[in-house]
Amino acid sequence: MVFTSTSWKLKAIARRVLPPSLRRVLKHRLGKNRNTGQDIPVSSNFEVIKDEVSSEFLHGWQDRSVAERQHAAFVPLLQQMHEGNPREDFAAVAKAVQMTALKNPLIVEVGCGSGWNFEVLTHLLKRPVRYIGLDYSFAMTGLGKRCYPNTQFVVGDATALPLREEACDILLSGTVLMHVLGYREAIRESRRVTRKWCIFHTVPVLQKRSTTLLRKSAYGQPVIEVIFNEEELLDLIEQNGLILRHVLSSLPYNLEEVLQEVSKTYTYICEVV
Repeated sequence: MVFTSTSWKLKAIARRVLPPSLRRVLKHRLGKNRNTGQDIPVSSNFEVIKDEVSSEFLHGWQDRSVAERQHAAFVPLLQQMHEGNPREDFAAVAKAVQMTALKNPLIVEVGCGSGWNFEVLTHLLKRPVRYIGLDYSFAMTGLGKRCYPNTQFVVGDATALPLREEACDILLSGTVLMHVLGYREAIRESRRVTRKWCIFHTVPVLQKRSTTLLRKSAYGQPVIEVIFNEEELLDLIEQNGLILRHVLSSLPYNLEEVLQEVSKTYTYICEVV
């Protein structure tokens, strides 16, 4: 999963789809990358963690450079979607919301990044979406507010959401469960704040190996990653008062070289019991 688009291509796309303030951010960052002569990979240097997790791996996603690089990586993907070819995970999240059969749900996305799923849902569902984006990174939510100024963004921790019970109709865990060391608490909090549905989007799973913790580099910063044993994950979901209704295939993500077992990602659509 390496982002390899050249700087000039990104800048051309940015001129068409980004607001002026974010164009300046992107121009600044791409200029730095051009000077080094290297593209920064999305994910690299995977290693199974066998000891205590270093604190540096718990805050990598809060780094400003990660927010900017991640958003830059999604610019061409959003453009591709608008041209009629949405990536697998974009199609999966829209279908997941559609499968809840709710007419006008309030969606809270935990781990929203810069909020691209708001654009994805609005475009693919072909209707306005009531959406609140939540992320533990001020840099991520700051970009979200600049890109989508009429949308609400909140800073908060997935393991202790700053929301009342049953605050939303759909809690969308947006490709974030895999990055949360306290994933058990995150699942419990997801259930607490929703009235109807939890969608655990693009979760990497294994069938044989137990849930495994990795360290890696994401957009140049150290982070942790959780690859779930699917049976263990589904047991946790059930223990928290959720019943699995649908499973959708999502983005290909095979870490067989690291884990000695094929991994895949799925989107799990779960209803409150």
